[in-house]
Amino acid sequence: MTKLPKIIQIVGPTASGKTSFSVHLAQALGGELINVDSMQVYRPLAIGTDKPNAEQCALVPIHGINLIDFGPPMDASEFASYTHQKIREIQERGRIAIISGGTGLYHRAIVHGLIEAPARNDEIRARLRAERDAIGIAAMYERLQAIDPEAAAKIYATDWIRIERALEVFEITGNRMSSIHAQHGFKNVLVERLAFGCTAPRPQLYEKIERRLDEMWRSGIIEETQAMMDAHLDPHQLPMKALGYRQAYLYLSGECTKEEALELAKRETRHFAKRQLTWFKTDNAIEWLDMPLSDEQFEEIVKRCRAFIESNTKGCL
Repeated sequence: MTKLPKIIQIVGPTASGKTSFSVHLAQALGGELINVDSMQVYRPLAIGTDKPNAEQCALVPIHGINLIDFGPPMDASEFASYTHQKIREIQERGRIAIISGGTGLYHRAIVHGLIEAPARNDEIRARLRAERDAIGIAAMYERLQAIDPEAAAKIYATDWIRIERALEVFEITGNRMSSIHAQHGFKNVLVERLAFGCTAPRPQLYEKIERRLDEMWRSGIIEETQAMMDAHLDPHQLPMKALGYRQAYLYLSGECTKEEALELAKRETRHFAKRQLTWFKTDNAIEWLDMPLSDEQFEEIVKRCRAFIESNTKGCL
């Protein structure tokens, strides 16, 4: 039986302190960090993606950022393949691999693999996008609700990427995405992990979200969004549809004021953080930690991580 690679996994909602905790932990363990974030893979974007800063990157090796230029987003399967390769490389160097970030689907793909679904069909996608442009995302979401209400209930009504994929899979296979997910069950286990979730009291989390967005608006997210518009990126696709950029696009398109765009970004980011928590709370292997930790609490986590890595028995799967 093939021995599974051991990793430390850190998850949590936006602004919960994952990156600082992960960098600190990697320093203490002599580890390397793999960032698990669907927006931080874009090289041209920095302000609106809140990538690890230069100081953090100087402290420990950080992988998973600045992987692609503008174009089709990096799907979960591609990112999982990249991550597993990096895990092997890190372990060959005799170091500990720590995966950390807030993109739930990427984490699921790394830990459990993904369903065997058909490859993308550019002809079908082009037609679906033409229909979307003609009748709007809301109408396309209603179509998905009629076809596969169970899948639609798990998809945000403006999440075009997932709406498009569910409609595409149904057209190709005649099967609902929810049925395909049920058959897979995400029961495969590809890594042995010790998993922690970063959280904070809701008022503190929301305050951090608002401060972060205020800083993004001051630091140039409007200019980053304008650069994407100049590159003629699809406003319904990543990276343009990501939080912060989506609201900046509304301002630049004349649909609201700059102040209204900022308030909308804050509100939608708070809602997003709640959805992230809901996603990760379904994983019973995750132990939740209130951030920030005391020195004593942090040292206890370091000891547990070392014991887990050095043990020959299986940890939480």
